[in-house]
Amino acid sequence: MALRKLYIFVEGTDDALFFSKVFLHCFKKLYDDVEIIQYAQMKKSKVDLFILSINTLNFDYIMLADMDEVETVSEKKRIIKHKFELVDIEKILIVIKEIESWYLAGMTDEFARSLGLEPITATNTITKEDFNLYYIRTYRSRIDFMQEVLKHFSVEAACHKNRSFDYFYKKFFLNKQN
Repeated sequence: MALRKLYIFVEGTDDALFFSKVFLHCFKKLYDDVEIIQYAQMKKSKVDLFILSINTLNFDYIMLADMDEVETVSEKKRIIKHKFELVDIEKILIVIKEIESWYLAGMTDEFARSLGLEPITATNTITKEDFNLYYIRTYRSRIDFMQEVLKHFSVEAACHKNRSFDYFYKKFFLNKQN
């Protein structure tokens, strides 16, 4: 039986922390091995070689990118595809707007209130700057706040509060269980 391996390409450390805490254990039930790769600081040629070897070995991968200031998901996917020519456009997932929106999406209203924060009903427009203004009221350290949120993270809440998280969960997790 062939080794089933998944590579998750994420932009940076906040994304890697999120995926290691929220999804790694779930994907390890579906794959023999899962590796998270931070690609934003890597040379284009190294990422291209990585994708080439993954394709050659018939492994699976997902490449995530923040929407940032780009207008549409299709446009952002084209930008990523132009930069990394070997990436399959169907393997690209765009986080709307940035990974910090997924962190806040997973906060239940009860947990937010326990921190003295106003619950957020939708996080589709949350940016890093919004996130920083939100956490600074209760935590001095951004990473401490992120880790605390992840300890209490609710996938159900995140699916309701962020459409790109919901899309990811359904496309790259639920559908792979069948």
